Amino acid sequence: MEIEDRDLTPAMVQYYELKEQNSDAILFFRMWDFYEMFDEDAIIANKVLGIAVTSRNKNAIKPTPLAWIPFHAKEKYLPMLIEAWYKVAIAEQISDPNLKWIVKREIVRVVTPATIWLEWEKYETENSNIISISSTNNIFWLSILNLWENKWKTCEFNDFNSLQSELFKLSPKEVVIEKKLFSNIEIKETLEKKYLLNIYFFEPKLDSYKNLINHFKTINLNAFWIENYKESIRAASLLLEYLSVNQKSDFHFLNTISFLDLSDFMKLDESTIRNLDLVYNIATKSTKEGTLYWVLNKTKTISGSNLMYESILKPLNNKEEIEKKQSFIEEFLKDKILLDKVRNELQYVSNINWILNRIALNRTSPRDLINLKNSLKAVLKIIEIIKNSSSNKLKEIIK
Repeated sequence: MEIEDRDLTPAMVQYYELKEQNSDAILFFRMWDFYEMFDEDAIIANKVLGIAVTSRNKNAIKPTPLAWIPFHAKEKYLPMLIEAWYKVAIAEQISDPNLKWIVKREIVRVVTPATIWLEWEKYETENSNIISISSTNNIFWLSILNLWENKWKTCEFNDFNSLQSELFKLSPKEVVIEKKLFSNIEIKETLEKKYLLNIYFFEPKLDSYKNLINHFKTINLNAFWIENYKESIRAASLLLEYLSVNQKSDFHFLNTISFLDLSDFMKLDESTIRNLDLVYNIATKSTKEGTLYWVLNKTKTISGSNLMYESILKPLNNKEEIEKKQSFIEEFLKDKILLDKVRNELQYVSNINWILNRIALNRTSPRDLINLKNSLKAVLKIIEIIKNSSSNKLKEIIK
């Protein structure tokens, strides 16, 4: 049904204008105390959310399907759509609804699998990796962003098979690719069917190099060691532009990026990771129980869990670095009382980066600020505990 053939109210004209801007997303259109969905979005909402489909113009020759949820029920229904691999564009009222003229509405953000944790604390996860893939002449470039830790890296692969092994380790929440790759059936099916990844295509409009130097406020990218990696820059810029457009933010708190040299780590292919039950138990089909990660992970924080997970999948090759880490671990093993005191305080440490990101994006809740306060108090106490210990090596770290 063509939009122009309908007898539309001003609000519905507004709806279709916003829908056109985000045609690949379900549109939550704020109407007073409800979010309304129309046409195909309403049909999808009926199937995924189990809510009724009615009609706004019942007497029309072709009524417009309508589904709605109470605005305060967003916390219940939004995750259900995200888990079903849909993006959701949220259009809010930005002018006073009590005024006589039409209420202004804007899309305030687009929620995706990698960013839903920015909505509410209860959706925090140990994995918030979002990646972008760029390719030229069968060489692939990958940009990896962990929004939990604000770790942003980029790397390259000489073939698609090498890239697949890294994707298996990362298990990203979503993958952003250029439109030309989205039409590559082999790549698309591998990502979707083999690895069950959420894939979204995005057509960048900005110059990649200029986008990154403007973001970092530098004259070049030498300080990040990616100046000469043109295609890695393109993958990184693709990811930054995608996030900025969807979240309506410049992500200024992402202030560094680095080139990931995979030669620094032991090479583990997908078969090895599976057969050794490192992070996935084939027998029980559990991603945790019965695995090496499950046995070793006695961490007190999500950041610690992330580090443990990454360390298992990417063991260091450098003997000096390995021994350096072991020497710090030894300091705690020699002083059980010190270890217990530090672990006791760590249980009060939330993910500080996550809270600061929510503050930067104006998503802060009172609970965030309380958790930030408790986390900082615990960190200060840990520093004090180490200062009062007999370990000179640990004291060097906190300096």
